[in-house]
Amino acid sequence: MPTLLAFGAHPDDIEIGCGGTVRKLIEQGWRAVHVCVTSGEAGSSTIDKSALAATREQEARRAAEVLGSERVEFLRAPDGLTQYSREQKITVIDLIREVRPEILFVHASSDAFPDHRVVHELVMGALAGAAGPWYQEARGEPHQPATILGYEVWHPLTTHQLAVDISATVERKLDALRCHRSQIETTHYDQAFLGLARYRGVMAFCGSHAEVFEVLRTPLSLPAGLA
Repeated sequence: MPTLLAFGAHPDDIEIGCGGTVRKLIEQGWRAVHVCVTSGEAGSSTIDKSALAATREQEARRAAEVLGSERVEFLRAPDGLTQYSREQKITVIDLIREVRPEILFVHASSDAFPDHRVVHELVMGALAGAAGPWYQEARGEPHQPATILGYEVWHPLTTHQLAVDISATVERKLDALRCHRSQIETTHYDQAFLGLARYRGVMAFCGSHAEVFEVLRTPLSLPAGLA
């Protein structure tokens, strides 16, 4: 079974950036694994951090179930990342080698949000490490995903190389987003991202709704679900 691995800095980032595409691939027989680098405990000025972290992890699990993903891994790095550690890099290397994805999703390189930028750098650094016989403490055999795609969240991409028609899965994407009630109840960003998907679909001539991506690595031909 082909496998995809999606990384997000916070528990809702994957659903925002690539939830429709993830669901589309799952419907075509793909296995999906999510990784939340932080638990999003800084996502409220009024809720206790430990309580919010537990709530947001549960929301992420429910959202993954809605999409049909297999599981969610939580790395529990502190929300508000300014850098990453060698230990975190080894953890990500281990995950890449364990899951052995053909497609990997991560924040786009141009994402200006600090946590997203750090997670992009963490995952790209770990990908280089996972591909070769390095890092003696890392587990598993080397692995390199054939396709690596950068997604947009709060800072829309100014240029993209791939648009994926999610007309048939946009409602499932919204259902997954709405699992993140701790965030949506104060800021109705599900509607904002529905509007962005509509804009992307129309402007890319790619169906009624689309998600767009920065192509960070690709084989000679993309998997059928993305082409």
